[in-house]
Amino acid sequence: MSADREARRRQILDRARDVFARRGYHQAKIDDIVAAAGVARGTFYLYFHDKRAIFEELVQRFWQKIVMSMARIDVERPVEPQVLAQVRRILDVFLDDPAMAKIMLSDAAGLDVEFDRRLLAFAADSAKLLEDALHDGQLRGLVKEGTPSVLGFFLVGGVKEVLLQIVRSAIPVDREATTRDIYAILARGILVENPKAKARAKPTREAAPPAPAPAKKKRATRS
Repeated sequence: MSADREARRRQILDRARDVFARRGYHQAKIDDIVAAAGVARGTFYLYFHDKRAIFEELVQRFWQKIVMSMARIDVERPVEPQVLAQVRRILDVFLDDPAMAKIMLSDAAGLDVEFDRRLLAFAADSAKLLEDALHDGQLRGLVKEGTPSVLGFFLVGGVKEVLLQIVRSAIPVDREATTRDIYAILARGILVENPKAKARAKPTREAAPPAPAPAKKKRATRS
């Protein structure tokens, strides 16, 4: 695809995102999208089969951004700044694109059976990545004991609600304060307090009690 065609496609995607965020999927019309993008209706169909196709691509691209923002924690380096950086990256993905964040958090689910199936597949893939990361963290002494899938559901549910309320609010967000608040909750509930020492700790076997000294033979005495 030429640079001009790619730029036009990107323009239609961006304007469609704004229309969906403002009107919701069911109320949004292709006429709304082409009017916002400043293109003819026929031009829209050169790039997308229908309204659902462009909506699905927007959701899929956003999921990919979320997955790409995740990074493995290195236990050999200080953990706190790594986790803080991870939380910042995820916050940035959502807060840098509030229109798409609103679509993902409140509008994407319930579109229809087939789309929900695909959305659940995206969510399942992400949940599996998080579950594997938490399990790996437990093996390396970074994460407290517990069922990784349950810890993952708790983590995703809590962060999702925080993001949803932030996106809905008209009050400016202090990203650094929010990052530290989320980290404080993680540190108290999921993360190990001293992961490096914990990871290097080796179980020690109890020392065996010393063997009893052999009994001395009594010398026989003559009567």
